[in-house]
Amino acid sequence: MKSKPFCALFAVYIALVAGLVLFAGKLAAATPAHIGVLPDIHTSYLQFLNGRNPDTVDYYGGPHARRDVIDLILMQQALKLGGFNQPLEFVAEENYFRSIRNVLDGTTLTISGTIWYQDLEGQQEKLHITPPLVMDGQFIVGLYTSPTNQKAQSSKSLAQLIELKIVTSDQWKPDLMTLESLGFSKIMYTPNWVNMARMINAGRVDLTLSPFEMNPEQEIEVDGIHLVPIKGVKVAIRGSRHWPVSKTHPSGEVFYQALSKGISQLRADGTIERAYRECGFFHPELASWQLLNPPVANQAAQ
Repeated sequence: MKSKPFCALFAVYIALVAGLVLFAGKLAAATPAHIGVLPDIHTSYLQFLNGRNPDTVDYYGGPHARRDVIDLILMQQALKLGGFNQPLEFVAEENYFRSIRNVLDGTTLTISGTIWYQDLEGQQEKLHITPPLVMDGQFIVGLYTSPTNQKAQSSKSLAQLIELKIVTSDQWKPDLMTLESLGFSKIMYTPNWVNMARMINAGRVDLTLSPFEMNPEQEIEVDGIHLVPIKGVKVAIRGSRHWPVSKTHPSGEVFYQALSKGISQLRADGTIERAYRECGFFHPELASWQLLNPPVANQAAQ
């Protein structure tokens, strides 16, 4: 028969272990999950929210609504639906591929915006890849120029457009492949979106590719610079977009499961489709605009 002192000490031991487990759980829940975000997206995100809680956003249009911003809103809503309770902490990233590298290394859990599948393929040993937010064939963009560039705005045919100078990032492989397949040869490169807008504004280039925004003229504003689309034409960028989640990060598995569960719920109730429509990424009213690169029969069947 065990002595009373032993039983008392054992009870204290059990209480201490239970307390440590509870403390560890609370500590894990309070530990921020680091999410990489490019500075221009973070600025637009804060302007879009204007003090609101992202969990409460139910209308995804309005000033500063763009696909990158709405991706970050949808991520947080999906995580909440999936039961992930850790606070998020945003970490400034230098560029698109550096942000992917940080996820691979486990420095961050994921990236604020979705990533082309082509850029994640073959890295599944270190990455979870979520269900797609943007399905293959849904990424339709415009050719954007300066409001003062009359030559660009008067160019309507593909033969005219490919004579113009266009800027993109050499890191954006799907964009670059699309431009080359269309026949553009006067392609200039810069690593980020703000620089692209500045180059167009300065007249160094004529065009860039960008998703449409939800306003009467589909205008976009970047760092105080206004850009307008070439009316009547649009371009499809092939591929689907997903969030990569680090397998090397301690919270990677839990984060991935919660995010995937939430994405499925947002897809099922129509929120993803509605959010992209309201922010202007999906533009049903531009259905009559000419698609410069319609899918060939074998691609459309994929």
